[in-house]
Amino acid sequence: MAAPMVESPCRLCHGILPKKQRRTIFSDTFGVFNQLCEVLDHVPQLNDDKGKYTLREKYNTQSSAVFTPKTKKRCIVHSPTPRKTKRSLALTPQRTGDLSVAACANEMEPQPMTESPVPFQGKEQQAHEREQEVKKKPKKQLFSSKVTYRTKASKDKLARTIYSSSLKPHILACLLRDINKEMSSVVSTKTKSILRQIKCDSLANFSMDLFNQELQVQAPLTYKIISTLVKDSEVGTSVGSAVLLNFRNKHMSSLHHIIAQVLDRGGATNETIATLNKLGLCVSTSAAAKQQQELLKQQMQHIEKLMLQERAEIEKSGMKASSVSVQSSDIIGDNIDISRNPSQMSVDRRRKSWHWFLLVGLEKRIINDALADDYQLGDICRIDNSVFVPSVEDCSSLEEHFIFHIAHVLVKNVNCLKKYASCLPKFIEHSHIHESSQKSDYAILDILDKSENKSEDMISILQYIHENFIPHTEGDNPVVLSRKVFGGDVLTNERAYSAQLAMLNGSTDFDQLAGVIHRPEGLHRMMNLLLFIYQTFYKKTSAGDKGSLAYLRNRVGRIDVQGAEEVIGKYRSHFAFVEDCLDAHLVAAALKYMEIKDVEEASKFRQPLFEALPNEEQRQFIYSIARGILDRYIKLSDGLNVISMKAQALDAQVNHINSMYDNHLNKFICQPCNKKYKTLNGMKKHLQKEHGMADLEEADDSSSKYDHVAIYHASFMKCALLLRDTNDAYKMGDGDRVLSNSKFQMLLSRAGNHTKYQLWLFRYMANCLCLLTPRMAYEYKWNCSANLQGGLGNNIPCDNLVELLVQTVKKAVYAQGANATFTSVRKAALAIQVQDEIKNNIQNECDKKQSGKKRPPVSKLVDISAMASELVSIFDFVPGREHPSFTGFKDVFLNIKVDELHKWLTMNKERLSYETV
Repeated sequence: MAAPMVESPCRLCHGILPKKQRRTIFSDTFGVFNQLCEVLDHVPQLNDDKGKYTLREKYNTQSSAVFTPKTKKRCIVHSPTPRKTKRSLALTPQRTGDLSVAACANEMEPQPMTESPVPFQGKEQQAHEREQEVKKKPKKQLFSSKVTYRTKASKDKLARTIYSSSLKPHILACLLRDINKEMSSVVSTKTKSILRQIKCDSLANFSMDLFNQELQVQAPLTYKIISTLVKDSEVGTSVGSAVLLNFRNKHMSSLHHIIAQVLDRGGATNETIATLNKLGLCVSTSAAAKQQQELLKQQMQHIEKLMLQERAEIEKSGMKASSVSVQSSDIIGDNIDISRNPSQMSVDRRRKSWHWFLLVGLEKRIINDALADDYQLGDICRIDNSVFVPSVEDCSSLEEHFIFHIAHVLVKNVNCLKKYASCLPKFIEHSHIHESSQKSDYAILDILDKSENKSEDMISILQYIHENFIPHTEGDNPVVLSRKVFGGDVLTNERAYSAQLAMLNGSTDFDQLAGVIHRPEGLHRMMNLLLFIYQTFYKKTSAGDKGSLAYLRNRVGRIDVQGAEEVIGKYRSHFAFVEDCLDAHLVAAALKYMEIKDVEEASKFRQPLFEALPNEEQRQFIYSIARGILDRYIKLSDGLNVISMKAQALDAQVNHINSMYDNHLNKFICQPCNKKYKTLNGMKKHLQKEHGMADLEEADDSSSKYDHVAIYHASFMKCALLLRDTNDAYKMGDGDRVLSNSKFQMLLSRAGNHTKYQLWLFRYMANCLCLLTPRMAYEYKWNCSANLQGGLGNNIPCDNLVELLVQTVKKAVYAQGANATFTSVRKAALAIQVQDEIKNNIQNECDKKQSGKKRPPVSKLVDISAMASELVSIFDFVPGREHPSFTGFKDVFLNIKVDELHKWLTMNKERLSYETV
């Protein structure tokens, strides 16, 4: 009996193969081993128990197509009967080439063998004829787009099979040729790629979106490959492509120039830039230095637009600035003082001390063309002294501002009043609030190798300003056509003023350096006011006096507050402490006024049906509480009104005495008794003694009926509120408030013996009130701040802008190290603004939030609550009470002797009358 047929599984489909339909894999008879390795993802082994047979296919060593090469082979008589295929071939069979795809496309189905010479009959004959017809048709391309497949999966499978076949090297070669062709197209000069544009405007406006669009058009295949590598990141695609293209062609370097300038602006050393250049991430140090020359040209164009166009138009027309319609600007300056110590000092290596002067041009955002510009507002000698002293209207206006600030403190820190926050105005309105919210245009004009500490250098600085930026006539005796404001700190103002006095003997106003008008700026004004507060209210010996500033400093652990001697060096920390102490005083006063124990407790001061009331009634309610606190705890003594009334009375007396002056005799003649006196004081004493004229000199009143502790804290709140309102005025760009507050600050400067600031605040008011033309005075008053970001409340004083630029220049000096010279620092300083434009643009392209613009707010509620709890008891009225370290403390404004102030004002008005050109 015959043995049963042994069935063996197929390695591919795991089906049972009859003996006549199987082919041995590991035998050289059929030659299918190598072709099977291309289909499988592993190498078959004889002992891996996965089967050693596969379905009968027409494999050969050259092709896996459905036919065998036309070679003479031995006829296989026992060949099985061919079956009709159930689906057509995926691809058209060809006689030559590697067509292993056809076998895989049919999933290894048995195909009819054409090499057998056995004659076909019936259905087999029909199948054979159809096959022959297919062979006679014209040959098609292997990857014809007309070939259709049943599913996307079959396409992917086919593609993977082709890529995994022996065609892989040829496919990669084709891809590389296409990529190389695309890259050649991108770097070609005919394409004018964005990466070839390295001018300043192009660097400052570089767009990654445009570069990506350029890549998609010029190199779509490369773009897809790089974007896939970086997970479709637009920034990654742009940066990666730029780096790759720069290795291919060094002229494709705009992004590399941008990176080099950003590194230089950030203080990177030449060694750092050179290292990154070797890595292909930026240009070389020499290329970056060469590019800086182009940045300087761009800066010169900016200066031309900001400063020189106005001068050219005025000189061309021969008229004042009011007659031209170009951009107008002021000039601000400050000293740059740097000391460098050598690592090892010797006779030849000494300490270097550099003193340079920085000039900055600042656009005037507020201009009033309707005002006249051909006459002065008034004669300084004919204006009453009381004009420079706060009037009743000035005091009333300041009180309204105080109420605004008090209300905002209450709704921020007292829980039962927080619901009123939405009804309060966010800021104090003024007439130019829109213009002050616009971003300012400014430019670093130059750095001069001059020091303001030397009179000769200060004269040279003013001469440089006149020759380059002040409109004037040509010729041997030039005349100033239009004047400009020259702002700075009080020290700069004083030395520039002295330089003008030294040149008063010049033949023309141009030679006399009269083309600049001095203006003390706000940052140093507020520093001086803060210094006065610490000198008056802070003593280290008062740390044991409950409620004093030194006591509160220890209570909340403000170790960065050291007193008056550190105010200038650590301005921010000392300013913040005064602000917190003011908030604590106002919160404690509110607790006492509303009769509650802490900020969490509800008060009996409430409005029924609060939600139904209109905003105006809600606002008036919270303002009534703020006004009650102001009247009860801050205005304990009305020193300001006393000063105003006495100043007006003294003006009346002086005017009465001046009316007795005889111009022929050059003497004062008493009308009642006909006596003659040479001096005004002699006449005044005669009238007081003989005719009963009132003596307005102050009498010292140190009565024990006053609560000196309460007066101490009331005076502190007055000064701190004045500081806050002045700071807010500069933030809002409110020129009227800046001028009004200068009257109060001048009095405090006199009380604190700050004679220099008292003098310059007086000169500032004199310029606004009488010395300048109406238009110049208006613009002088309102253009007192700069806005670097744009937006409401983002203004800073003009000297603060200069201080920021001075610090930036110093960083450039430190970055250059021992190689720093005046020439290199000047070059770096003039390139700073263009570098900032480039840096800001690339930050925007990367969607990076720019840092350093504004500090995040810090909650001080815990500190304020702790200090307020210590201050509640000081608002109890206790006659005769005083702090041991501040015995007999009086209101700060009552320390001013009005008659002496009146004499001082008279003397300085007369001085200004002949010193001002």
